[in-house]
Amino acid sequence: MLPAETVTWLDGRTSVTGDHPGDFPSSLDPAPAMPPPNAYLFVDLDDSLLQTREKCPTGPLTLAAHDRDGQPLSFHTPAQATLLGLLEGVPLIPVTGRNLTALRRVVSPRFASYRITSHGALVLGPDERPLPSWETQIDAQAAVWGPRLSAVAAVAEDAIREAGVAVRARVIEDLGFPVYLSLKGPEADLLALAERLAPHWPDGRLHHNHHNLALLPPYADKAAAVRHLIDAITSISPVPPLFIGLGDSLTDLPFLRLCNFALVPRDSQIQRHTWR
Repeated sequence: MLPAETVTWLDGRTSVTGDHPGDFPSSLDPAPAMPPPNAYLFVDLDDSLLQTREKCPTGPLTLAAHDRDGQPLSFHTPAQATLLGLLEGVPLIPVTGRNLTALRRVVSPRFASYRITSHGALVLGPDERPLPSWETQIDAQAAVWGPRLSAVAAVAEDAIREAGVAVRARVIEDLGFPVYLSLKGPEADLLALAERLAPHWPDGRLHHNHHNLALLPPYADKAAAVRHLIDAITSISPVPPLFIGLGDSLTDLPFLRLCNFALVPRDSQIQRHTWR
């Protein structure tokens, strides 16, 4: 005979077990309704949760985003689709280099909560309008850094012509704010251009990953934007929320460190440079 033992169930019931299997409530008893999780996922998108076809392994893919012409551009791998299924019910907050126009071309996942766009330059509400508390912080900075972005873009265009390389450079705007200088092209050419442009961008930051180079003003800061939302969400939550981060780039590390847990894709830039 097994010794008696008191078991407490999720719905608060208790029972004393004995030597009869019937002493246990059936495992098929309906579980009590659980409250929705008080959790939020801050998620980088490109190369974390979706990527272009050439970066995908072989296997069935799920459409995730279109290009400007409405053609399929980015996809979920089976592993990414499974991860999205596991996270169903958790609000996803994009923390992306995409501006709002490009973010709207993402068809999976869907976003119904806050949005952080343009490498952290803008923090938007569910209505896709800048949060007033954030907009007041960047108004003056954008007025100063807009002309600087135009000036360094002109330097970049001259360097591209001189080198004769196939690189595209343009200043990206988001809801009327100048947010960063984007350069796209072969990785070796971008690395050379980064060295050429760095002296012209002493107070800003350079972010390079694969075929993309971005010159960021100080207010394009993913960590500052995530911290702003963590503080705002926590201030209205009756219990401390759980914050999870997902990112692949070294520039994602500062915002990932602000979260309770961090997810990093296999073979990502973070893994290649920091996991030994």
